[in-house]
Amino acid sequence: MVSIPTVKLLSGNQIPKLGLGTYMIGGDHLKKDPNNDDKGQIISLKYALDKGFTFIRTAHNYAEGYCEELVGEAIKGYERKKLFLASAANQKWAFDKNSLIKVAQGSLKSLQTDYFDLFMIGAVNPNYSLKSVLDGLLYLQEKGLTKEIGVANFRLPELKAAHSYLGKKLVYNEMHYNLIVREPEVCGALEYCRENNIILSAYRPLQFGQLSKPGTILSDEMAKKYGKSQSQIALKWLLQKEGVITMVKALDFKHIDEDLAIFGWELDKKDVYKLDNDFPDQKDVSDCSGPRIFLP
Repeated sequence: MVSIPTVKLLSGNQIPKLGLGTYMIGGDHLKKDPNNDDKGQIISLKYALDKGFTFIRTAHNYAEGYCEELVGEAIKGYERKKLFLASAANQKWAFDKNSLIKVAQGSLKSLQTDYFDLFMIGAVNPNYSLKSVLDGLLYLQEKGLTKEIGVANFRLPELKAAHSYLGKKLVYNEMHYNLIVREPEVCGALEYCRENNIILSAYRPLQFGQLSKPGTILSDEMAKKYGKSQSQIALKWLLQKEGVITMVKALDFKHIDEDLAIFGWELDKKDVYKLDNDFPDQKDVSDCSGPRIFLP
């Protein structure tokens, strides 16, 4: 079993540097798949847990909630306190305090657990008060339904607004970030997170598989130099960033093993610099999270 390194949150609790995403488990991001391979996906989740994953990130809207039900089945028999369960409320359903609380309670039921290690709002809903949603997060924490609270897809103005309201209770911001998509750097969110000890969690670290494939000269050179895959180079680049963690979606046993093999070695500083500055086709704005307008 691989022991995944952890980083300390402002509260003193620890979060693993590598998590397991569950997007597309049980169906797509909205609908349940009636032909889903439930048994196979549960087996894969258990394999990942047995190999060392403890941080699982899910969401109430994945497959109409069915994803969380499958995760709940998969984690049965594992010691709860050794897991780090995180879930998110989609802003379309959780648009104020009461609706966010309702979503969270439904997720707890689906996961068959009494608490989250981390619960977050998935993005800003520009049609409703952000403060009301944040009050919902505070309520969950005060009632012991979640240990930590966070946000996702909060660019700098939204992040500053949330942080000014939540203070040190805000410990986590999840953003689309990888070798191609550099928005957290460009918009200033990464630096703000570092300055305020907020963990930045990078989702889509392999850009829908694009960064797993050969064909990009710089990635291919690095993979050959270190004897690693292109995926491992992309993940390692993120994890060597100060204050950054990431998560992967892997159900194939081989991919799970490959993802866990990114520890115990480092990229040279000069190679990190090359990847920072010379990686081709960089984008300043996420291509899976549209612009949002902040409202008080």
